[in-house]
Amino acid sequence: MSAAPGKPLAAISQDDRIEVLRARMAAIPSRVGASSRAEVHGQDVLAVPGGLGQLLPSGGLEKGSVIVCSGSSLVNGLLAAVTGAGKFAAVIGCHQLGLLSAAEMGADLSRLAHIPQPGQDRLAVLAVLLDGLELVVLDLAGETVAPSRARALDARVRSHRSVLVVTRGDWAGCDLRLETRPTAYGGLGRGHGRLQSVHLDVRVSGKRLQPRTGRLTLAGSGPHQTAWTLDPPKAEKRTRTG
Repeated sequence: MSAAPGKPLAAISQDDRIEVLRARMAAIPSRVGASSRAEVHGQDVLAVPGGLGQLLPSGGLEKGSVIVCSGSSLVNGLLAAVTGAGKFAAVIGCHQLGLLSAAEMGADLSRLAHIPQPGQDRLAVLAVLLDGLELVVLDLAGETVAPSRARALDARVRSHRSVLVVTRGDWAGCDLRLETRPTAYGGLGRGHGRLQSVHLDVRVSGKRLQPRTGRLTLAGSGPHQTAWTLDPPKAEKRTRTG
């Protein structure tokens, strides 16, 4: 029996949950099939926040790729950049998704599907969402994905020209890894106690990419806007000899 349209996903069976998701996917305006035509550089990538693009080989997230990502700020920034550019995205299995933080970074929440309780088989939910969404974030919560199933989903990502971002877990054979670590905070301890900026050390690595590192500064630049600036590399100190 089909689930009631207004019933929460968490309250229905896995099969009914998939059925509801397929119906919702059908209501989303269809994308132009990128695989059916050649796309020039710049059209075949999804937007990323500010200076992060300077560290990526294509200046953004390449469509048809799988990316392992660490850091909630980075995930929220990716969601903000993609939905803010008019694309659709989804997050699967993340109970602590910072929707307020994403919105403050510029995310269009009307274009974001959040499924915190996908059921026992979150990969089945992922397979459905990859059919029609440009970006899907999958929180593995430490689970391991069997290589055979990962390969099948890799093929789905490529054929639908989506981008899969995996958090809190690993994905064998991923195309890119984005690792972040907060190193400093600005604005605290100055009387008002408001956080004004965050500094993130970023490391980018991939199959055919020499590791790149940089430091990003995140700072509010206006209502619902956050500037992501890549700090200039520090000059190496030279020691005198002789």
